[in-house]
Amino acid sequence: MKELLKGGVNGESDFKMAPQRRLAYEANFKLKAINHAKEHGNRDAAREFNINESMVRKWRQQEDDLHLAKKTKKSFCRNKARWLKLEDRLDRWILEQRAAGRSFSTVTIWIKAKVMANEMGINYFKAGPSRCFCFMK
Repeated sequence: MKELLKGGVNGESDFKMAPQRRLAYEANFKLKAINHAKEHGNRDAAREFNINESMVRKWRQQEDDLHLAKKTKKSFCRNKARWLKLEDRLDRWILEQRAAGRSFSTVTIWIKAKVMANEMGINYFKAGPSRCFCFMK
C-alpha cells in the first residue's frame, strides 16, 4: 500500500506520495496474470495481482515469448540491443577466448566492443563496463 509523507514548510499539511520501488516479476507470475485477464479482463487481473493494468496489457502482448522463457526468470527486464551484429560478433570473440583458456574482465570486453564498433563503422557507440557484465554469464 502506498504511504503518504508529510511535507511542507513550518508544519504545513502538504502531503505527497512516497516514491514506489519498481519490481521485476517472474515469467510464471506474468503468465498467471495473463490467464486471469483472459477469464476476467485486464482491470480485474490488475486488481487481483496488485499491478498496473498497463502491465497486464504489455504482458499479454509478450505471452508467446513468456511461454518459452524459463518460469523463474524475471524476463524482458532490459532493453533490446541496438547493434545485434556487434553483440553477435563480440559473443563469438568471448567464446573463442574462453575456449582458448584465456581470462578477461568486463573492461577487456568493453574495450574490444569499442574496437569492433569502430571496425564496423558504428558511430556514437556508448556502452560501459556494466553493460559488458551481461557477456560474462
